[in-house]
Amino acid sequence: MKPAQCQTLAWSELQEGLSSSVDFVVSAEELQQFAVLSGDFNPLHVDADFARSKGFEGAVVHGALLVAKVSQLIGMLLPGRDSVWTGVSLQFRQPLYVGRPARVDAVVGRLSEATGMVLLKLKLFAGQNLIAKGEAEVLLVRP
Repeated sequence: MKPAQCQTLAWSELQEGLSSSVDFVVSAEELQQFAVLSGDFNPLHVDADFARSKGFEGAVVHGALLVAKVSQLIGMLLPGRDSVWTGVSLQFRQPLYVGRPARVDAVVGRLSEATGMVLLKLKLFAGQNLIAKGEAEVLLVRP
């Protein structure tokens, strides 16, 4: 698999209100791969019948996998190649289930040219339902 190209935004291209998003669907195979990588085999995540017995609609996608989608957005799109996130905070409101269309949105909320920091406001959706919100602090590394 060939890696996707990173967007490269210069500091001068960033402004409050600039936004980007990543659409995704987590498959059962990806959920299993994430369980292997993370070592988190909690049956709420890997056993749909068990999750249903606890009141969920099916296997619940790991919250950390959703954070990985935030990382994709930051590293690949906004701000992109020359950025590294220094902090992320998410509050989960509803679960995401395997096979459901989802999206992570980021909007530049604040910029500090003195420190090179970008504050992104984050929202994650499953369809039209808000499933998580929060923010990420991102350092744009400049030469």
